[in-house]
Amino acid sequence: MNSKERVIQTLAHIEPDRVPFGEWGIDHDIVEKVIGRDTYWRNKKKVILALWSGKRDEVVESYKKDLVELTKKLDYDLVPVHLVPPAGLPPQKIEQTDENTWRDGRGQTWKYSQGNDAILLVDSPVKSFKSRDELREYFESELVKRFGFKIKNRTGNGYDMKLDDESRLDLVRHAVNQLGNEKFIIGRGFEEGVGNIDPLYLSEFEVAMVFFGGNLENFLLNIAMKPELVQEAFNLYTEINIAAAKAMIDAGVDAVMPGGDFSDSNGPMVSPESIRRIFLPGMKKLSTYCHQRGVRVMSHNCGNNWKIMDILIEAGYESWQSIACKTASMDLKRLKEEYGEKISFWGGINIETLVDGTPEENENDVLYALKYAAPGGGFIMGTSNSVCFGSKYENYMSALETLHKYGDYPIQL
Repeated sequence: MNSKERVIQTLAHIEPDRVPFGEWGIDHDIVEKVIGRDTYWRNKKKVILALWSGKRDEVVESYKKDLVELTKKLDYDLVPVHLVPPAGLPPQKIEQTDENTWRDGRGQTWKYSQGNDAILLVDSPVKSFKSRDELREYFESELVKRFGFKIKNRTGNGYDMKLDDESRLDLVRHAVNQLGNEKFIIGRGFEEGVGNIDPLYLSEFEVAMVFFGGNLENFLLNIAMKPELVQEAFNLYTEINIAAAKAMIDAGVDAVMPGGDFSDSNGPMVSPESIRRIFLPGMKKLSTYCHQRGVRVMSHNCGNNWKIMDILIEAGYESWQSIACKTASMDLKRLKEEYGEKISFWGGINIETLVDGTPEENENDVLYALKYAAPGGGFIMGTSNSVCFGSKYENYMSALETLHKYGDYPIQL
């Protein structure tokens, strides 16, 4: 049984030969220890600075080479890929205002975050729209291009779009060509963490920030005060997400994986009713498209999601990743008992233990996940979010060694 077959059987809630494993994200400090050289792969600060200075091709070549080598060395079953900036991307107009702050040509403010070694967008000019028509005009005239697409035609309930440059698929096509016969390839979202110098947050919850600007506070106010415009923004975003999914599916991916992050560690940041009304129709539309094309749909959704598990399932997601067992109380045993017949789970290695724990504590995390989440299929081993910057190499290796030792079916723990 190869990796692709293993994952497909798992998503069907059938026990394969062993528990499959992989990562939605693995940051550069661990990647460099695995492959033995510097990398741009999820090297977030280095990537942004390189793209700002016009080194797109250098970045993408590192992505292509290093992802394939990383996948083979760790024998991952699942491989995340994403769109990349277009070939020939010129240097960007950037002003550095202090040691850790930059302002770009659109007046957006970026700051260095030491915790995850990333340069992140923290604020942008606020925009206001008087009507859905005005919002749609802004989308068509500016945002479609910034997302990297062109409108071919308007349809009865949306758009027919295509990529503005086929080189945006360079990484996807390379991974499919090198690994696609054996591995399960996942097309995931496109944000500054993986190399977009104009960060367009392709996630369900954060998309309004692209349309309305500002920061998280402005964003939450828009959801409360202008729900009809936020809903329209998300509907338009869904058109982009479907266009991105189409491009990656045409290139050969096995699954599409949007991101959400509706919740923090305490629960949803807006009411489940608002999520269901504003966001769910677009989420279901994307899933329906992907299923019609014969690929799977998975979700990266951080936080305490007990109150919205039914929404994630209704959206058509077949697997949920970013299961914060410790910080958000998303216990895998309870999840399996309550929802294990409806959705599969991807997690089990807690990032808090990776960063601050011991190899023995990481071993215990894996054993707990295998014992309570793996029986019956429907479980993929990976981190509770990503192998984040600052994770201890020996902890991650301990987790993988434990999986290899005890992860064969039938699980005997």
